[in-house]
Order: sequence, then C-alpha cells, then structure tokens
Amino acid sequence: MRKQKKDRIQDLRTFVISVNFSGQHDGNYKEYEFLKLAKSLSVLSIKKSTALRLLKSDPAFFLSKGHLNNTKMFVAENNIGLVLIDNPLTPIQQRNLEKKLDAKVLDRTGLVLEIFGSRAQTKEGMLQVELAHLLHQKSRLVRSWTHLERQRGGKGFLGGPGETQIESDRRSLASKIVGVKNAINKVKKTRGVQRNLRLKNNIPLISFVGYTNAGKSTLFNAFPNKKTKSENRLFSTLDPYLKKCGSPNKEYIISDTVGFIRNLPTSLVIAFRATLEEISYSDLIVHVVDISDENADEKADVVYKTLETLGVEIRNSNKIVEVHNKVDISFRKRSTPFLKGLPKNKVYSISAANKQGLNPFFRGIEQNLYKKLIKENIILDVYETEKIKWLYQNQLVKSSELNESSLKLQLLWNNDQREQFNRSFVEKAL
Repeated sequence: MRKQKKDRIQDLRTFVISVNFSGQHDGNYKEYEFLKLAKSLSVLSIKKSTALRLLKSDPAFFLSKGHLNNTKMFVAENNIGLVLIDNPLTPIQQRNLEKKLDAKVLDRTGLVLEIFGSRAQTKEGMLQVELAHLLHQKSRLVRSWTHLERQRGGKGFLGGPGETQIESDRRSLASKIVGVKNAINKVKKTRGVQRNLRLKNNIPLISFVGYTNAGKSTLFNAFPNKKTKSENRLFSTLDPYLKKCGSPNKEYIISDTVGFIRNLPTSLVIAFRATLEEISYSDLIVHVVDISDENADEKADVVYKTLETLGVEIRNSNKIVEVHNKVDISFRKRSTPFLKGLPKNKVYSISAANKQGLNPFFRGIEQNLYKKLIKENIILDVYETEKIKWLYQNQLVKSSELNESSLKLQLLWNNDQREQFNRSFVEKAL
C-alpha cells in the first residue's frame, strides 16, 4: 500500500497535467505557463508534465476514463504525491480524483493560492492570502457538502439538535472571514491616511504593473534606494513595495505591486482588492511588458483587463506609460504600444537588467509627472455625478463649494488631463 498522502504541500513528487479542449488554440502556451507556475514552488519535485486533449470534461472525475486510468498507473508506478491540473475542478471532481489516484490533487486556483501563501511577507500580505484561502474554502464547502447528511446534536443557543455539520463549518468560516476582513480594513485606513499625507505634500505616486515575471522588480531596483527581490520566478513580488525617488524639488514615490496572470482566481482578486485598488490613486501607471515573450500581446491584454476591473480608466488615459522590457534578448523590435490609442512618446524600450534605455525612461517619468499645471474653476450641476466622480478619482480637485443646485470646483490639472475630460464627457454629449 502506498504511503498516506500528505495534507500539506512539502517536497512532493509531482505530476503536472494541462488539459486542452477541442477548439482551443493556445495549448502550448497554457502548458508552458502552468509548468512554470508549478516550478515556482521550490518544494515540488516535478517528475512529469503532459498535455491532454479532451472533448468534454467528465462530471465525476474531470478526466476521461482512458486518461484517468493512464494517470492512475503513472501515479502508482512513480510514487506521485501531488497531481496538478490546469483547469477548475469542482469539489466533487477533486475529491473523486484524490480517492481514485491516492494522491493530493490541486487545480489552477489551488496552486496559485499555494504560491501566494509562500510569497507573503508583510502582515498585510499574509492577511490577504489568508482571506483568499478562506473564501476559496467557503465556496468549495458550500458546493461539496450538499450531498452529506452528517448531523450533530448539542446544547446551547448555537449548534442545537439537528444542526448539520456543514452549517457549523460555514459559520466557523464566516466568523474567520469577518475577523480577517476587519484586520485588512484597519490596514486600508492606515493606507488612506498615508495617501492623504502624500496628497497634502504634493508627492506623486507611480505604480508599476505588469504580467508576472515581466521584470517589474528589476526595473524598480534600477531606481536608487532600497532594493526588493528580483528573481526569475513568478510572483516574486507579492507585497507592495514603496520607495521615495527623484530630486529634492521633484520627489515621487514608486510602488511595485503583485504581478497579474491569466485566470487569476476570483478569491485572490477579492482578497487583494484593497492593495490593487491603490493603483487607481496613482498619478502615473507604468505597465512593464516582457517584449521578448511571444505571447506579449495576450499578456498585455490580461493586464489592461485586470486594471479595468479595478476601476482604472484605460482608454484615452493620460496616466499610463508602457515599458517594453528585455529588448536585449528580444528577437523583435516594437515601438508601437500594446494599448490602442496610447501615444508613441509614452512607450519606452529598455533592458532593466542591463540598464539599457533607462535614462530616457527616467526623464520621461519626470516629464509626465511634472507637466505645467493650470488652476481652473468650473461649475457643475450637482446631478453631473459621473463628471464629479471622474475629477475626484483622478485627484484633480483642490477645493469645492456647494451651492443650492451646483458645485464649484477648483481644479489643478494639465492640458492632457483637460483634453481627456473633454473627450470623456463633452465630446460624448455632442
């Protein structure tokens, strides 16, 4: 009989499975990325990676009968302790596979959660990872236990006779989730205080975003001051890093945030929303793209779509610049932006590792941050909520005065911001 499977991931002999359904055309890319995800957990000992083709998923085991039998044979012969599958599994499918294979089984979401758990270092990062795990457990608990009739009796107001075990577990998870959310909210309030101090002192914020492993941390480290980890692995930056840069008269803060990835688990997006939403408060967003990656277009699109879900206005945005990184190892030259409509003068080709093209980039950063600002008063109807919201979200309002039916706003903005406002609202109304 095989050794009992471990509950925690720890030095496990691992079998990696990527599944492609009929009609999918990104099989090689999916398999490569999922294998890279698995390799980013150093505690795993990967014995084999394979790509399987399915017409449809089996409701009980996900895999077809033939693939299931072959997988079972390989797992048994090679003493595999962990099977990774690059597709969402229902709780029932995961449980059935684990029983059939006598091994731990994780889908893509489970693997990404494990990776995030191994990367968190700050209190905020750990809290957010814990929340993501709890939310994931809760969703699977609800779906996987509906067939069970396990009940327990008891005395007292809670857990009285006839309460099912699932109800007790749901309540326990809900209580933990509330506790973690409260702790995260305290961190969020502190972040808000820091943001207000930054605004009061007119110190701009630059946020680095990009697909994981695009080279954000390497570029971040190219600025003087404290260094962060810069490694060739996925999600090397999980916690947000901040540091002050620039000359004495032109100070600014740069922030390195967690890298994005295709099909980022919903529980992670929810858990990390407090951190990721800080991007929307940035004065400038630097999107770092690995130009040497043959899938750079798809990955850039993932980043922009993720930013949109966080409330960052992408189209016609004057906040965004693109950095095409790793030109030293790229076989293609590209000067056009990945974001449609972004001016070419907001695209910088660099090699962060070799410090190639950094000086023009640094100059461009300051030019984008310190354009000539214009003071201007405008009067809006109090019902023009979209316009008012846009101006506040872009941190352009310096003071306001409310009258009976109108709002007088004093703005501090540059010509680009004024033109963007007109494109977004005035021209639309014509």
